[in-house]
Amino acid sequence: MKCKTCGKNSQSDYCFIHKPRKPLSSGKGLSKKSSKPSEKLDKSSLMRQFFMRFWKENKQHVCEVCNKHLGDEPRTYMFDHVLEKSKYPELAFEEENIMYLCLGCHDEKTRGHHSDVTTKRIKYLKTKFNI
Repeated sequence: MKCKTCGKNSQSDYCFIHKPRKPLSSGKGLSKKSSKPSEKLDKSSLMRQFFMRFWKENKQHVCEVCNKHLGDEPRTYMFDHVLEKSKYPELAFEEENIMYLCLGCHDEKTRGHHSDVTTKRIKYLKTKFNI
């Protein structure tokens, strides 16, 4: 299958870069009044709450690799788990394990092309958490 926008190979109608994205704040299970997770929320709702709290507490919304401004509304791709949550689930909600990345830098990191910034952060976290 080819991306409808750029023609690159993809697994759906759009590649990672051109995939339509919804604002993070529109996710189900998020309470605008409280940032505390409820007992009945699923993992993705808890992650959205975690990201929203991180967004509100960390006011500099710029990509940590290229310094591009990320905009005023958070999107899930802007939050990168430096050490993958699939390999290190115990660090999924660790704020130090989150980096702000623009879509291009997130795509590069996901494909294994680590910048100096991400490489240093990975080494730091592995040392800190004895991994």
